Amino acid sequence: MTTTAEPEAADQEDGLQEAPPEDPQNAVEAVQELLEHVPDSFAGRTYLFAGGTPGFGGDLIGGDRHTVSGGQVHGDVVTGHKTTIYQVGGAALHASGLVPTDELIALVEVFRPGPAFDQALVHLREQRVLVLTGRADTGRRAAALMLLRELGIDRIRNLDPDVSPTALLNGVERAEGYVLTDYTASRTRPLLRSDLHRLREALAKQDGYLVITTTPSPTLRELPTVGWSPPDPGLVLGAHLRALRDDGVPFEQLLALDPVEGFLAKYPPIREIAEFAVRLAAYSPLTGRPSDLADFGRGAVQEKVGRWFGDDGLPLHDKAFLISLAVFDHAPYTLAAECADKLFRRLETIRTPGRPDGIPPFGSSVEDRMALARAELTEESEQTPWGPVPQRMASFLDPRTSPTLLREVWTSHPSARPAITGWLNALATDSRALVRTRVASTTALLASVDLSAAMSGLLGPWSGAKDFRLCLQAANSLALAYHAGTAAVPRILRGWAGDDNARRRWTAIRCYALLGPLLPTQALEAFALAAERLTAGELDQLTAGFRPGARPSEQPDRHQALGLLEAAELMLLSAEAELTLRTLVRWLSGPAALRQLALAAFLTAAQRTEDTAVGQPLLLDWYARSPRPEPGGVRSVTVLPAPEEPAPVRALLVALWRTALEDPHYRDAALGVLRGWLVGAADQPGTTARLTELFDDLAVTERDRRRLDHLVRTVRADGPATAALPGN
Repeated sequence: MTTTAEPEAADQEDGLQEAPPEDPQNAVEAVQELLEHVPDSFAGRTYLFAGGTPGFGGDLIGGDRHTVSGGQVHGDVVTGHKTTIYQVGGAALHASGLVPTDELIALVEVFRPGPAFDQALVHLREQRVLVLTGRADTGRRAAALMLLRELGIDRIRNLDPDVSPTALLNGVERAEGYVLTDYTASRTRPLLRSDLHRLREALAKQDGYLVITTTPSPTLRELPTVGWSPPDPGLVLGAHLRALRDDGVPFEQLLALDPVEGFLAKYPPIREIAEFAVRLAAYSPLTGRPSDLADFGRGAVQEKVGRWFGDDGLPLHDKAFLISLAVFDHAPYTLAAECADKLFRRLETIRTPGRPDGIPPFGSSVEDRMALARAELTEESEQTPWGPVPQRMASFLDPRTSPTLLREVWTSHPSARPAITGWLNALATDSRALVRTRVASTTALLASVDLSAAMSGLLGPWSGAKDFRLCLQAANSLALAYHAGTAAVPRILRGWAGDDNARRRWTAIRCYALLGPLLPTQALEAFALAAERLTAGELDQLTAGFRPGARPSEQPDRHQALGLLEAAELMLLSAEAELTLRTLVRWLSGPAALRQLALAAFLTAAQRTEDTAVGQPLLLDWYARSPRPEPGGVRSVTVLPAPEEPAPVRALLVALWRTALEDPHYRDAALGVLRGWLVGAADQPGTTARLTELFDDLAVTERDRRRLDHLVRTVRADGPATAALPGN
């Protein structure tokens, strides 16, 4: 397989880089870390690993259908920096001049005042000039028109937002009311208090009024403004339904539908409410399906994302933040903001090569960013290695936004791919588990929509990298990509498992450790082939950890054997534990490499306990829950290929125990595990009874009995008796 250059490990501007660890992360620890931080968009995951060891399953990312219904809507429809009005009655859109009378009449039918409407009306009546600040999707333009209308003004003129405030009314045909929508104040084009005084004097002479709508900005802090918040979305939707339906059906019945309540719970912008009203107005409670209404949200999310990245007026820094928030949805806000700055630098080098702009350390406020992203901040505790830490978590109001946004950017804006790829490469070796996990889940999603690009820029280089952290990223990403619907994953794994690159083979085995419960036969076959390919030095590592006084080698060849051991252990603790158990017993009669792998994996798994305060050994619990065969059936199982009649699980477990106790490489380790079970069974009558049953099955010969009797007496000498052999 052709390899690519080693991906960059971190942003160059981050200064000194931490040296990569020589050893890969333990498989069980890595799986738990992955599941702890995987985003909510992978909502279909289940836990297939038995005994508290988590695995994956289900459809993690479903294929959203994005549809936009036709029809006419009215209300604010924001496209970039311009506000366009689609009207009931088919009136054409406009950008300047007089506001059509029929638009005002239609707006009166559906407008509902927000909580600041009365305050704004008082201010406008007294001062003649009102600066109304609010987000572009809150209906602030409609509010401006209705404020003027409330004063009895029918003739309202739009003003050009690109004209300087000092010349705003110069040469403009007179009218009773004026609106200046979407004004953008800046340091080079500020709106000053003196400008408001001049405007107020000019308006007083002609008995006119002016409403300016704009986004909250630091440049406006010294001005008297009124903050605009949208009205209750349920009231707005109800008003639109009254205007659209005339069949006498109470609109309360429609508002009570589950999809409608779910839509309103996300506090959608006024524009989306108007669009949804068209869909809801055409819905019949007798013949319609609620799922038809639920589909609207998907199309609305797609349209919203398309507007964000198709708008040249939206600053590149804000677009970088939206992408970062999609990766770190429901994560600390500071993390999304920090990583957004790193992405912005990369995007800026594409836009202006050789002349990247700086990043203002005190730019947009948190509130403005959350408003732009249709997101919210919640106070939650983040789990860290040092315990829970209070954090402000940033989350999209609609959970479909994150995957939709990432798919849109990756497929519709290929010019941004180099920056995004470099950004993910840099974050892939971050010291924070949350960051690494989100990089893996993002890469999985990108692979599900364009596998070739993800393989060439991310997965391929990672899988054969010298840094095990990147190899682990490739394994995690590919496992999640399989759940995201990437059907080519099994074929990729087969190729990696047979690759000449040892790191790529390690990556394949680690990925099989994650996907084993879903691809059990393929995973176990890959383990067998990998074991038979181990060198003598690598084979020695399987027993080094179990031989008294032996130390694991410091040579790189230890990684292949230990990675294979951990993968087989996870399979034995998974939902496919029985298939794995039968395979391990067959391996006992196979080549030396398979025999050593079977015993090493079994004894390693035997040391795992339930994730509870009691900590019951998982394999002992499995043994006790398995049906007991006929008398003598357990002891009669020998280490032979599987018979025509499958042996009981309990008999297979006993066969592995007896083989381990007889093997010179593993005998002491097996006794050590049993000793640990005895010590841990203090004050646990249930565990003591299970051990008594197991020891009875293991004590076939007098030599077996003497060995186990010595073990029990040794434990008794060190503490209270925890188990008794039959006849003692």
